[in-house]
Amino acid sequence: MGDTFFLFAQHDHAQLSGELARHYGNRLFARPDPLEPTIVAVGLHDCGWPLHDDRPTLNKEGLPLDVFETPLDIAIGVWQTGVERVADQDVYMQLLVSLHVLGLSGFAAARQHDRREQFELNKFQHRQIEKQVELRKQLGMSLDVPLKLGLAIRSDLAEEERLRRNHNIVQAMDRISLGLCCTDLVFEKIEGIQPRPGAAAVTLNFIRTDDFALQVQPWPFDLQKIELDIAYRPVAAGRYEDVEEFRKAYADAAPMSMKMTVHS
Repeated sequence: MGDTFFLFAQHDHAQLSGELARHYGNRLFARPDPLEPTIVAVGLHDCGWPLHDDRPTLNKEGLPLDVFETPLDIAIGVWQTGVERVADQDVYMQLLVSLHVLGLSGFAAARQHDRREQFELNKFQHRQIEKQVELRKQLGMSLDVPLKLGLAIRSDLAEEERLRRNHNIVQAMDRISLGLCCTDLVFEKIEGIQPRPGAAAVTLNFIRTDDFALQVQPWPFDLQKIELDIAYRPVAAGRYEDVEEFRKAYADAAPMSMKMTVHS
């Protein structure tokens, strides 16, 4: 703000979303099922990002790289690293993390890429599909269901709908946390949130009510207001001559804590 950039690491943003997920559920919105694997998946969905954020980079204008302008080669590296870092943990949680990064690759595929980038993106997607086949086997889930980006095309299968609902909880908590951490409100809503099994899907709407406060409607949490702390580093605002100058400024900045608020 003003003469200072407040820089939040992606993994810290994800852990903030995981803390929000612990409060997900009330009279209208059912808790995730299974509970703990889903909550942990929310908190670890960006756990590959220290690969970049420990040595952060600049964009073409010499400004700190924003997650939404990440070059594909960096993105694929952090996505793959995140999947690998949870590979010895709960199988259902692994599936949710893999689904998240596969979904991100789907967004990336919609953009224009050169042949090399398209090849690398295809390889990454194939690896995740193969990974998800193995995870589905371990979970006893069907391998015969037609899927798109890992989620069933059909909507009449209870186990697949449970997976879709938990996946959407990951996405919702991700977007709320990004709404708090990003300079601008990137997402004003998320559609397709099923409050409970068998219920019609609803849209969660987001309104920035202060620099670090977000209103969510309808309200999916068990408290009327949630206040959480997240680490950040303050660095001088402006363009940097080269990446090493920026990395030194980032390394020299003492980590600080910011309070974020989500309310009804």
